[in-house]
Amino acid sequence: VDAMGPVTTLALAFLGLAFAQHPRGRFPPAPGPLPPLTGNILYHLFERKYTGLGNKDAGDYKGDMTFIFSEFEPKRKGNPESSLEANIIEMSQVNVTGWGEYEACNAPGCTGIHVCPANQTLYCCEVQSTRKPAQHNKTSLPGTRVANHYNTSNGWWFSFPMESQGTTWTEKRLRRINGKCLGNAWRKAAGGCHRCPGQSLDACVSNCIQTTLSQLVLKHVWDRVFSDPTECPEVPLPGTSVITV
Repeated sequence: VDAMGPVTTLALAFLGLAFAQHPRGRFPPAPGPLPPLTGNILYHLFERKYTGLGNKDAGDYKGDMTFIFSEFEPKRKGNPESSLEANIIEMSQVNVTGWGEYEACNAPGCTGIHVCPANQTLYCCEVQSTRKPAQHNKTSLPGTRVANHYNTSNGWWFSFPMESQGTTWTEKRLRRINGKCLGNAWRKAAGGCHRCPGQSLDACVSNCIQTTLSQLVLKHVWDRVFSDPTECPEVPLPGTSVITV
């Protein structure tokens, strides 16, 4: 959830949060308590050819909403993740042993402020406070930071070193749905957004949804589609296919 677009420089500017066990090393100081170590329900919008959180970022409900609405276009140039219409969202439960500094992890092909060569097979992660490539080992902690500059009103973002999965953090995938299914459910709840031409989930639809639906309704629709596989069916994992009998 990291490549930035000009529309939301403020919302997507990155500040690091350093080690929970070492308050003097925080960058900047955490605005209150950090997220819990267990039972975190997190979401990640990304290309359907990937799965899992290793070397990737995620957000809690508010954090992922911050990213989704800031990148609500069919395919914003520069960030392969930034298409609710084309990509999928995975919902996972994550437990950690502690929180470290957040890393900006970006998909191969990402250009702009954050760059990851298209010929890479893994996401590129850089340390938030130094902007240098991250160096991971089996004891590297997952990272966290608030999704805006100041407070937790826009939720939290998280990063997860691939090398320490199973040691400092674990993930249980709960759901994998098409982003378009969520977007269309919001659009329907907003009355169809008939002033927006076509069926594309573009900036017009994003504005319609945000100006029409209350925060309560946005959350209700989100919870409904993730809990109901008949409304938003499970998307097959990469390398698998659905067999219809």
